[in-house]
This record gives sequence, structure tokens and C-alpha cells, in this order.
Amino acid sequence: MIPLTKLQKEIMKEFYDNNPIKVIFNKTRRNLLWKKATERSQDLDFVELRLKCPALEHQIKKSYESGKNIQSAVFSECVYAQTFANMLDLTMFVNCMENINFIPIPVKELLKSYNLFPRYAYSSLDKKRMLIQAGGCNGIDSALITILDLNIYTIEFKEPGAKTSEPDLPKYNEDGNLLVTDTFLLKYPQFGEMLKEQAGLNFFNVMGSNINKFSKESINIAVSENYTKKYADVICTEDMDGYLVMLPVNQVSIWAEIEGEIRPAGRNHYKVWTPNALRKFLIDKGATIIDSNVSIDISKLKPRTERGGNGKISGYKITPLFFIYLKDCQIVNNIVNFNINSVQQLNPTITGKMFFKKLKYKDVKEYYFS
Repeated sequence: MIPLTKLQKEIMKEFYDNNPIKVIFNKTRRNLLWKKATERSQDLDFVELRLKCPALEHQIKKSYESGKNIQSAVFSECVYAQTFANMLDLTMFVNCMENINFIPIPVKELLKSYNLFPRYAYSSLDKKRMLIQAGGCNGIDSALITILDLNIYTIEFKEPGAKTSEPDLPKYNEDGNLLVTDTFLLKYPQFGEMLKEQAGLNFFNVMGSNINKFSKESINIAVSENYTKKYADVICTEDMDGYLVMLPVNQVSIWAEIEGEIRPAGRNHYKVWTPNALRKFLIDKGATIIDSNVSIDISKLKPRTERGGNGKISGYKITPLFFIYLKDCQIVNNIVNFNINSVQQLNPTITGKMFFKKLKYKDVKEYYFS
């Protein structure tokens, strides 16, 4: 058995010394809530949400106000954090974005050193211990802190099927070949071995398909080192019976099926950076290009729908890597007209994935503390 660090052993022992606790909203209920939230449904019981999971209530209301769809991962993060807080009797909930002075300055400074910015706090009534649900592009999800001595345990919340992180890969050149830079490897060293295994990959040749062929060794590095880089001690997820489970971050592969993936068309899009390739794809589809104005038969394009599953067309795909927003098009007699400078290009991404398909609370507890 790989030994636990001092911090891992302390927090996991406390966790497993408590009675097992079921996640307050199971996956089926979270999916239903997510569907209603993305539809901006008024048929949500916000009173129940406020009583059971106030962070989730706030996130959903914020999505209604902003018009931006909430991600399903946000649901699990809020639900898991509240469940863990319930286990530890941290009964005081504070929205740190509204009550900015609740967290003591030394704690704020400690969190900042971990690239964390407080969103919600779950505190004991005497304010001596807090679970801080946090945000930050390179930080972990939360931290359990003892206020007097600033003892800190860092925690990632992950669904049973989840990605570790999914950064944009460097933008490739007009040839479409995978480009790996020193800057990227310095920032995301955990993906170095996976990228070595895909040397020579051409995104124009594989667009429309994701790349999943990696060695188990390279994927394990991507998954485990992702969290050690982010200073996480443990991961919390739920088992197949709905119980909250805690695992050491460097031992995920013992408990999960792990996979690696490169997506030629990730979720982030930018102004086109391979204009010559775009023009070639358009001409191959029979488009007419005069100066910057493009005309193409609508049958040569594929509809692009909004995220959230409502089926509403938001634009048209030229290829899996290039698209044009509907608002930037004029459609006359099934001919789509647009300015080529309005086209968007999707950036490739890389990630490690983990699937806790057969995870059981009892097995994990016995493995580490029998």
C-alpha cells in the first residue's frame, strides 16, 4: 500500500471515524435540477434549496440573473461541500461574496497562497473551524481550516465520472500539426507524457473525433499530478450507493478507471488563427469568397445548437473546428452570407478522466483503516 501523508491520514481518519453520510441530492436529482436551471424554470423549490444547500440556491439564482448556463459540475461541488459540512457539524453558512469580512484576514492570506478565493464558508458556531468553498483558475475546490493554528486540508470535489482539468493546448499553425511549447509544459507538466505519445498528430485530419489512445502510465501521471500540482490532499466523490467517499489524490488509479483525451474542438473558441486553412475548407465546400464576404449553400453547413440541451440553433459549423454565429449570418434562399472575419475557431484541449464505477465507501474505509 502507498503510505498516506500526514495530512491525508489526519483528514481521512476523521472522515472515516464519522458515520457514513449520503449525498444530500443524488445524481438523478442533480440532473433534474440542472435541467430546470438551464431552462430557467420557475418550477424550482428555492425554499428547499436554501434550507438544504444554500450555495446551490445562490448559484442557480445567479445563473438566472446572468443568463449564463450553470455547469453540472457546480451542482456536485455545492452538494458535496454541504454534505461534508453536515458531517462535520459546520452548521453556519456564509456567502463570502456578500459578506466579505466573515473570513479572518490570516485565513484569506493563507487561501491566497493556494490561489484560492472564498465563495462560500461552512463554519462551526464558534467560528474556530471552517470549510471554505473556493474558486480560482489553478486552485482546488475547497479547504478545511482550523482558524487558531491555520491548519489546512485541501479538497477536490469530483463526480463519479469527471475530468481532472481541461486546458487549451497551444494554438497550432496553418499545417494543423499538434504544437507543444515549453510555456505549456511549464504550466501543465502533468500532460507531458500524453503529448509525447501523440507526436505528429494533425488536427485537420482528426477533426470530428476525439483522441483517446494513451498508455495507462501517461494517463496516471496526468490524473495524479494534476492534483498534487494544485496542492490538493484528497478527493471527495460519491460511491455507487450514494455515500460521500474520501480518497487520497495520488491514489486515484487504485479506485477509478482512468482515461486520457485530446479534443480537437474544445469548448473555448477564438478569432480564427489559421485563415488559409479556413479559406481552403470553405472553397472545398463550394463557397464563394469575394474580399471578406462568404456565400455558401446552407446544406453544406451543420447547425450548431446552444449549450443546455434546448435544441435552439445558435450558429452553423463549417467544419468541426470552425463555426459562424447565427447573429453574424444573413440567410437568403438557403444561401448563408457572412464576413469571414466573424468566423470562430475552436481550440484543442487535453484532459485526464476518471470513472469511479464500482466505488464503495466500505471498501475504501477497510483499505486504509482496517
